[in-house]
Amino acid sequence: MLGQGCCRAVLARGPCAEVTRCSCGHIHLAVGPVTLRLEEDVLRALGHTLVEAIQQLEAPPAHEAGASEPQAATAAHGAPGGGWKQ
Repeated sequence: MLGQGCCRAVLARGPCAEVTRCSCGHIHLAVGPVTLRLEEDVLRALGHTLVEAIQQLEAPPAHEAGASEPQAATAAHGAPGGGWKQ
């Protein structure tokens, strides 16, 4: 629910998600019936993590590429300080 005086501007919209910025500064990521309220740095970190996941999905299976295990996500992709932020 929007607070008094708040309004949202659409930053991006796709077939399954929408990202908006509220005038109070929060970023809202809506995926189907779920909306996450994020800070800008957390949205950026989430974006990096999703790009990494897509790259892993597009890479040949580990046994074909000669690697023993897929790359693990780094702390740089989490919230500042490497932990989850609520």
